[in-house]
Amino acid sequence: MKGEKEASKVKSRLQNNPLLHRIISELKQGKNPAKISKKLNISKQLLQYHLRRLKKDGVIVKEGYGIWKVLKEVKSKPKAYKNQKQIRGHAFNWNVTFKHNIDWKKRLEKTHTKYQLVGALKTTPRVIFNGKKIWFTKSGLIIYEPSSFFAESSFTSKGLAVYELDKTIKMLGRHLKIDLSTFWFTTSREHYGQVENILAKQYNDKGEKLHIRHDGKLWLWADDSHSLSELETNDPIVSRQVQNWWNDHKKNNFEVTPSFTLEVVNKIAQNQMIFDRNIKKHQQVLDSMLSVLSKIEKRLDKL
Repeated sequence: MKGEKEASKVKSRLQNNPLLHRIISELKQGKNPAKISKKLNISKQLLQYHLRRLKKDGVIVKEGYGIWKVLKEVKSKPKAYKNQKQIRGHAFNWNVTFKHNIDWKKRLEKTHTKYQLVGALKTTPRVIFNGKKIWFTKSGLIIYEPSSFFAESSFTSKGLAVYELDKTIKMLGRHLKIDLSTFWFTTSREHYGQVENILAKQYNDKGEKLHIRHDGKLWLWADDSHSLSELETNDPIVSRQVQNWWNDHKKNNFEVTPSFTLEVVNKIAQNQMIFDRNIKKHQQVLDSMLSVLSKIEKRLDKL
């Protein structure tokens, strides 16, 4: 009984984490961890964590240095985003500021936290904390969130991401033994994808790209990250508008095309012209009737 429950938990975890599917897919192609972490834009520590879990769950086995063999097939469509969960929020880059400037180096060294100096001048400390890359700047923090947040809308997805951000900053504060509970944040990047989108799937299946730009900036594109066939945007409001536009077209079976609209407008215009001609004829008849009635009225007055 205990074994069955454990197997059920493992299956659920595998089905509900799209990152695991992507890692397994890369392993099947014979790629080593260094190439996988670079391609998926995740830290080596986070990748090693998932590899250990997959090994423990009996999904993969290590055959040599950096060589893994996949033993089990896992369903490629996680339940986490099925049905109402149409949007995947991801690739969040957070810019976080605090009330006062903080001497990050002093705080990191005081708490014996390992860090790297990065940037052009090698003066910006960076750590991997809770599976996330965090840069310590003069004004605050830059945090890259590697996780995906599935929800029924872009706004709910962003809300989940903000909740994770709040949790991360508070955990970092406890680790560095400093109060970071009051902060302000903005995003320098955020992506929202409609998962299993038919249009994106058509482009991905053909190996083609869809890139729509507005004012020189990428506004809408087809992507196949994690093999999810996504129609992506980089703004939650735009995502909501695109989602409504797509769902409305889907509801009407995509029949309201430009040609269909022009055809309907032309028919309305033709009907309007016929109506106008009929109105003119009716007006002529009415004018004639009024003229006759006026003559009859004059004769009746004479009588």
